[in-house]
Amino acid sequence: MDKLSATDRRSFLKSGALIAAPVAAVGVPAAAFADHGSRAKLARLEDERSLEALHRKFLRHLNGAADCGEFIASSDAVDLGEGLRAIAEDMTHEAELVLAEDGLTASARCKCRVEREIEFTGDTTLERMARFQGQGSHRHAEQRMLATEFVKDKEGWRIASARLA
Repeated sequence: MDKLSATDRRSFLKSGALIAAPVAAVGVPAAAFADHGSRAKLARLEDERSLEALHRKFLRHLNGAADCGEFIASSDAVDLGEGLRAIAEDMTHEAELVLAEDGLTASARCKCRVEREIEFTGDTTLERMARFQGQGSHRHAEQRMLATEFVKDKEGWRIASARLA
């Protein structure tokens, strides 16, 4: 009787293995059954991190007078006004990043400290005196909102537009 029960158990396990074999042969990984949207969440987090890194890289390039052409979608995408000398994100305010549901576009808004230098172009006595003394411009700083639009293409994220509001 002991031999018979062992045979029954073995035959039960063998039949279970035979039934499970076609499911394993389909090629569906077990992780796909337990996904529960984690892949979409991971892709969204990766996109957010990429956008934050692109935003920081953009600001560094603007301040260093480096070429931003490698990550800007078109030549007229950036309009930050005349006389821009420096721009820095205001870290006391939280930046706002909105990623579209389709995952192909995004927008960001952040407060920035913008430094501008404006040349004296007038012909008043004060302006002529300032130019004569080697002070032909006025430098000032202001708080502005940087609004940036992003687009995702085959090469990754790019800046579609950047404007100071």
